[in-house]
Amino acid sequence: MNCKITQQEIEDAIQNMQLGKSPGPDGLTSKYYKTLKDYLILPLMEVCNQIMGGGRAPETWKEAFITLIPKVETEKTQLRNYRPISLLNVDYKIFADILASRLKKVLNEVIHKDQAGFLPGRHLFDNTRNIIDILELLQTNINTKAVLIFIDAEKAFDNISWKFMKKNLEGMGVGRGFENGIEAIYSEQKAKLIVNNVVTEEFHIEKGTRQGCPLSPLLFISVLEVLLNMIRRDRQIQGITVGEKQYKLKAFADDLVITLQEPESSTKRVLELIQEFGRVAGFKLNKQKTKVLGKNLTPLEIEGFQKETELVVVKKVKYLGVNLTSKNLNLFKDNYEKCWLEVKKDLETWSRLKLSLLGRIAAVKMNVLPKMLFLFQTLQVVDRVECFGKWQRDISKFVWQGKKPRIKFKILTDAKERGGFALPDLRLYYEAAAFCWLKDWILLENTDVLDLEGFNNSLGWHAYLWYGKVKTHGMFKNHIVRKAIFMVWMKYKDLLESKTPRWLSPVEAKAWKKPNMEAGWPKYWELIEKIGDNWRLRSFENLKDKVRDWFHYAQINEVVKLDKKIGFQVEKSKLETELLEPKTKVLSRMYNLLLKWNTQDETVKSAMIKWAQDIGYNIMFEDWERLWTTGMKFTACNALKENIMKMIYRWYMTPVKLAKIYHLSDNKCWKCKEAEGTFFHLWWTCPRVKAFWEMIYNELKKVFKYTFPKKPEAFLLGIVGQKVLKKDRMFFMYATTAARILIAKQWKTQDLPTLEEWQTQLIDYMELAEMTARIRDLGEEAMEEDWKKFKNYLKKFYKLYEL
Repeated sequence: MNCKITQQEIEDAIQNMQLGKSPGPDGLTSKYYKTLKDYLILPLMEVCNQIMGGGRAPETWKEAFITLIPKVETEKTQLRNYRPISLLNVDYKIFADILASRLKKVLNEVIHKDQAGFLPGRHLFDNTRNIIDILELLQTNINTKAVLIFIDAEKAFDNISWKFMKKNLEGMGVGRGFENGIEAIYSEQKAKLIVNNVVTEEFHIEKGTRQGCPLSPLLFISVLEVLLNMIRRDRQIQGITVGEKQYKLKAFADDLVITLQEPESSTKRVLELIQEFGRVAGFKLNKQKTKVLGKNLTPLEIEGFQKETELVVVKKVKYLGVNLTSKNLNLFKDNYEKCWLEVKKDLETWSRLKLSLLGRIAAVKMNVLPKMLFLFQTLQVVDRVECFGKWQRDISKFVWQGKKPRIKFKILTDAKERGGFALPDLRLYYEAAAFCWLKDWILLENTDVLDLEGFNNSLGWHAYLWYGKVKTHGMFKNHIVRKAIFMVWMKYKDLLESKTPRWLSPVEAKAWKKPNMEAGWPKYWELIEKIGDNWRLRSFENLKDKVRDWFHYAQINEVVKLDKKIGFQVEKSKLETELLEPKTKVLSRMYNLLLKWNTQDETVKSAMIKWAQDIGYNIMFEDWERLWTTGMKFTACNALKENIMKMIYRWYMTPVKLAKIYHLSDNKCWKCKEAEGTFFHLWWTCPRVKAFWEMIYNELKKVFKYTFPKKPEAFLLGIVGQKVLKKDRMFFMYATTAARILIAKQWKTQDLPTLEEWQTQLIDYMELAEMTARIRDLGEEAMEEDWKKFKNYLKKFYKLYEL
């Protein structure tokens, strides 16, 4: 926490800065620091270490522009409904980012796991899961009277007392150097407002944490933790009880929900603590916006509660973007159905724009997927799979503009590196999110979740997951979360684990479930050993600390004998490597795994077979993979990429296909008017088209100054052979794509592009190539090298480039 800031920390902080963010008052962007970091690291390090040693911060670090962003679904004429975001200088943010990285390591140990905000390994969906599980518990225990209080604080981040914040850090023992850093940036601050693009006069700030600063959320949760600890430790406050445990609260930064039994007395004590805390810390409760859900309360009890506490009991509340009521049965309707109505409206708006196929798929990824993925991660309650079919049909209608699909849905959803279009498969995303929740059932580590979610389980979790005890204990699926997740597990169980898994705990599976379960259950990989070719349970002496007694050991041994019949998983399974072991990107890992399984019957696509039949020989699968993984990356322009994908999947309607669809008598080629107009004829073997490609081929030989084979897969698909030098392949892709796009523009006519049109198109593509180089930060030299031969060709043969 207090050691000197290193060059590596400065470099990492600069590297982590996102491009495209608004700069602070000095106007210097993150790209400026990234580009000049070799020159800036040492002076930045010197300034940062001076501050850590007790020096003053630069005056520019105290400055900020504040822009106001309106809160969603609020009255825009009220100032309190705007969120102030501070635009800070990047050099200040580099220093703050380093302090934040150091503070996170401490806070992960200090801050209770009930606080899910802004710390590694903690997730927003932990909070919604907790609330749903509590409502399920209270739905069963109808004699337990309870309230869920959704706290709203007035400008929580902006009112925090600096004095209290610094004292709190001192009490945490962060050290003198870190305290110096905080003192330097939280002793004097000034800002200017930007309102309707007008900058106001400067004013001074003496409280609050700046939203926009990397340190701000961490400093806030460290202060709020004082209040949360007061609530956790107070015996007068009765949380929702499961065995010996009490579930009192969950927080995501300032979004705090308090779950209480003994509603009146517990709530009054909570309000007293909030008032006491607010006097010293600057935290103030907004009673008008604080909402309460009541459970198992009579109308008379609700009236008495409201009178005593001055809080309003409501039927519906929105918490962390999720609409909640006192009954979980409403979750799907209030969230999924409501969200999809908004999505359909958005799709209708987008459909009026003239978007390409890839553009429409991008619209789904940017506009639809984030909304649905949020719900998938926060609400695992879908037990009717029909909705996925409906959503898929709506998306398909948008993607194909109401017309008949020309490419299979599986191919559309497959990964780009396997020749797909990466259209999101919503059902697979939902199932991948379900596995993220299922992970707790498998690992048996998070006992808080397991006790609450399994409050009425009779047996251990693994008995239901592996030994089929759901059939004899029907109550297991009488729970909105358990039912939904278990459906997904059963769908993939045999695919994921064909043998007895390493993670399975027969000890836990055979144990009767207690209200508060233990942690550290032994797994199979700890219990068995291999002697020769035979697997057996380790000796009693080796397992004394894992079993109760000889009788218990004998029981486990009988289970091992039965499990041995289907065999034991020796190597780590995909479930272990993709779900159980990783700490980050678990959802995307599981989605990719499920997607690969779902599309495996499309590994060799029908279009690939048709291409082999047309050209008379097989294109190696490695060549297809090279096209998908690297060949398509020659440009950032979607229109050019889309042309290649359309060629791969034989998108364009031909006279033969149209004659078959509409029962027409004429199926002749539009160009030569003689042979049947098949796809390959129109693109390659038609005499007139063949002459066009011969012209393009001859011009390319002039550009490259060497000859190479004229193969249809190179000119039509971009599968470039080794005979075209590596340094020329980028231009070759642009040149052949330009030719194909020009043919497609005159698709149903007898005309063909001219040489001049092709050259002009390529000159236009030079600008696209320049934009691609800028987007990818490749530098002008690389782009110039790719197009140098073409420029020389134009000067030498046509004197066009000067024009």
